[in-house]
Amino acid sequence: MREFRAAADKMIGAMERHALKLGVKGVIVVASLDANGSSWESYMKGVKAIKSIPDHPEQAEYPGYNFIGIAYSKAAEMADTKVNSGSNVRPPFQGEYGFQGGSIRKTADGYLLAVFSGATGEEDFEIAEAGIHALQPNL
Repeated sequence: MREFRAAADKMIGAMERHALKLGVKGVIVVASLDANGSSWESYMKGVKAIKSIPDHPEQAEYPGYNFIGIAYSKAAEMADTKVNSGSNVRPPFQGEYGFQGGSIRKTADGYLLAVFSGATGEEDFEIAEAGIHALQPNL
């Protein structure tokens, strides 16, 4: 996508506003993927947090959640499948988790990806959609 930085800024702004409206913290990733799906440009921004540590990490399955890692895993899944993350169109590959929260749209010269990680899958997806709609309001 030509002039992606300006588009990314618009998407990130819309997504950050929506996350704050919902009262959630996490990470935004927006990306422009070429038509072949082999090259992309991306931007990331933390919204009040880039990770989460549970109150009692010794009792949790993981010592915490790395929102950056999860967000890029969602983006990687979409780069391969060309459908929203967590769609279950195929089993997750190693490094993917099958989490909801990423939205992808076909553009004239490739694909546009918007991802949020930090809330529930449904909230993450709602925030991602706010980013897509900032550029493609009629979708």
